[in-house]
Amino acid sequence: MQAHTPNSESVADLYLTLLASRGVDYLFANAGTDFAPLIEALAKAEAEKSSRRYPRPLLVPHENVAVAMAHGYYMATGRVQAVMVHVTLGTANAINGIYNAARQNIPILFTAGRTPILESGLEGSRNNYINWAQELFDQAGMVRELVKWDYELRHPLQLETVVDRALALATSDPKGPVYLTLPREVLAASSQGPQPGATTSIAAATAPQADPGALAQLAQWIREARSPLLITSNAGRHADSATALDAIAQRLALPVVQYRPRYLSLPIAHPMHCGFDAAKLLGDADLILVLESDVPWIPDQVAPNADCKIVHMGVDPLYGRYPIRGFRADMAITGEIGSGLRELDRMIGPADPAFNLRINLRRTQVAQFRAASGLSAPRISEAASTMSSQWVTRCIDALCDADTVVINEYPLVLEELQQVTPANYFSHSPAGGLGWAMGAALGVKLAKPGATVIAAVGDGTYMFGNPTPTHFVSRACALPVLFIIFNNMRWGSVHRSTMTMYPDGHAASASHPPLSCLEPSPDFEKVIEASGGYGERVSDPLDLPAALQRALHAIKVENRQALLNVQLEINYTRTS
Repeated sequence: MQAHTPNSESVADLYLTLLASRGVDYLFANAGTDFAPLIEALAKAEAEKSSRRYPRPLLVPHENVAVAMAHGYYMATGRVQAVMVHVTLGTANAINGIYNAARQNIPILFTAGRTPILESGLEGSRNNYINWAQELFDQAGMVRELVKWDYELRHPLQLETVVDRALALATSDPKGPVYLTLPREVLAASSQGPQPGATTSIAAATAPQADPGALAQLAQWIREARSPLLITSNAGRHADSATALDAIAQRLALPVVQYRPRYLSLPIAHPMHCGFDAAKLLGDADLILVLESDVPWIPDQVAPNADCKIVHMGVDPLYGRYPIRGFRADMAITGEIGSGLRELDRMIGPADPAFNLRINLRRTQVAQFRAASGLSAPRISEAASTMSSQWVTRCIDALCDADTVVINEYPLVLEELQQVTPANYFSHSPAGGLGWAMGAALGVKLAKPGATVIAAVGDGTYMFGNPTPTHFVSRACALPVLFIIFNNMRWGSVHRSTMTMYPDGHAASASHPPLSCLEPSPDFEKVIEASGGYGERVSDPLDLPAALQRALHAIKVENRQALLNVQLEINYTRTS
């Protein structure tokens, strides 16, 4: 550790300085009584026009929105950010967002105050009746299953080590959130010992690299395979991985299915892109390479042949934090996808005549599959007669250019996203913690102020997204985002799940199935108006393109947020 000069500032002062020096740009916070030392440190720096560099504090009046903003900011920049919430209650409110981040491998420095330890006698000790009732025996126990590490800052001398360890663990593969609690007495104390170093004292672990022997075996299997198949959900997380996947898929004519993609790995128009469900291709596959996909297919619905070889590859190919996951793995290769695919491609080497014959045959077969599936056919340009999800997605896609980022929480029909580039598409985590997209969109806009950011949500998702806090932050921080609600007045996934289990049951034929209807639907377009935004309800599919242009004008020219409450056709009732 470097030699430093003594410092007489508070631990809160030093903590904020330390965060900024470690690359934390923002502190997304919903404050409570435990924040007093941090608030004083920030106010003092502003009053004294201090040269200290602190993360910019952003008040976000709901914890899940704060976590989603940090999530979105990381997706757009690759830089971990800090969130702070109020003791146990704030932690409880944020668990939904932390669940999403954990399952999506998003590193976040998630922090919370801790109820003061002492009942009296020290600056920061208990001075409010709530300090007794808010304490738990094990505050971190609420999130321990979802974070990579949790700790409580116990003494000022620990500060640098604790923060550097937290950030190093969060950003080491498999990445994920960490949890640090900050007692008020410690934050208020005078810092002791040397000043922290200008750079981290604990580096993140290097990314795991695939075992050469395993890659050599996989290369041999690919050379011998008649009908190999690649399935991925997250390979497009890094541009490097998407580029490597593009190269090997193109050269060897390897069909790629992007099942429930959180990131697009290949453009929709890519000649090897074979849709978003592997069901039609599994039966013929003799080798399946699963790349960063926790659930490549639904075993209760479809399964590969018994003699098909199955290989899983990723930084955590067996998903060790999932309590049960029984997908067959004839080989599981731990390694970063981009470098692994490039080395695999090199090991496969040039194609001999027999191998070349199989490649050319596959190329023809993939082209035929894409044509038969409608993946390569030009889209119909005329307007739809009904307000379907497909039509709404197509209209959104028509708006997109290289500077448009699309955030999807369930409703988009991915086949229609012909213009969206892989680097500009982000979707919800496999955990499905609803309400993520709106905060994530704000985080992306914060990271990319010049981008047009569109968040597509369902009506239920919109309500879960804490719209009043979201719209407040959008206005307060000048983050104009376009929110589009696919409003079917249903918990669509709930009703579809019921129909899947009971296709001929009473709920399948009911016009208003129990616990599935969100009627009467609120006038969502009025909610955004309370925060100075532009809101519009759209019922006629012919009106949608013009309504989208009005909303774009609001965010791009008027610099204010916009929302379209799009009334979808309801088509869940079975009559036979």
